Amino acid sequence: MGQGMRRATRPTLVIGHRGFAARFPDNSLAGVLAALAAGADGVEVDVRPSADGSWVCHHDRARAGRPVREWRDGELAREGVPSLAAVAAAVPADRCLVVEVKPLPENELQAGAQALAGILHPRLVATRVISSSPVVLRTVGQALPGVALSLVCDSLPERLPEGVTLSPFHRLVEALLPLGVALHPWTVNRPGRMRELARLGVASITTNDPPVALEVLGG
Repeated sequence: MGQGMRRATRPTLVIGHRGFAARFPDNSLAGVLAALAAGADGVEVDVRPSADGSWVCHHDRARAGRPVREWRDGELAREGVPSLAAVAAAVPADRCLVVEVKPLPENELQAGAQALAGILHPRLVATRVISSSPVVLRTVGQALPGVALSLVCDSLPERLPEGVTLSPFHRLVEALLPLGVALHPWTVNRPGRMRELARLGVASITTNDPPVALEVLGG
């Protein structure tokens, strides 16, 4: 299994965006479990550090007007925000866990890199870490050698870091094909576009509605 992906019956794998964003709260454990139960090849979650130094699944910098880094783990748990450790434990070894590390100040990133590596190392071959920050990718790659890495981009990148694939906005795929690297586009919700991207040979698609993608792509 290369690039943090399990073997599947279809060439293009289906990844649930923020778990199962079409029907469940973003990055919720319920959404992750529902996407997997529907047959998704994997799930994607966004992560940030909490006040306790734990990695938690949350997209925005702030929650209820307060930075996530100022929330304690217990407070976040009561709000329904799962830890990355809980999500990682819930994803079977034959499914992919895609972890988007949001851009962070370098001191926060360095402080949390080993903890992130400790969570992900037991499932290294079925994990892909993605980020829009090359610094994040480099730091995570140093802390967790061998992990699959992808650069998130919503415009054509000026350069591609060595050993890194791409997680582009799906409208960039055609322009990026000549690079010859694996492409993991997001967020793909229209059946027609799913078919187009599969014909182009993308490695995976990230979608808010995994059952639709599974029906369109087969399996």
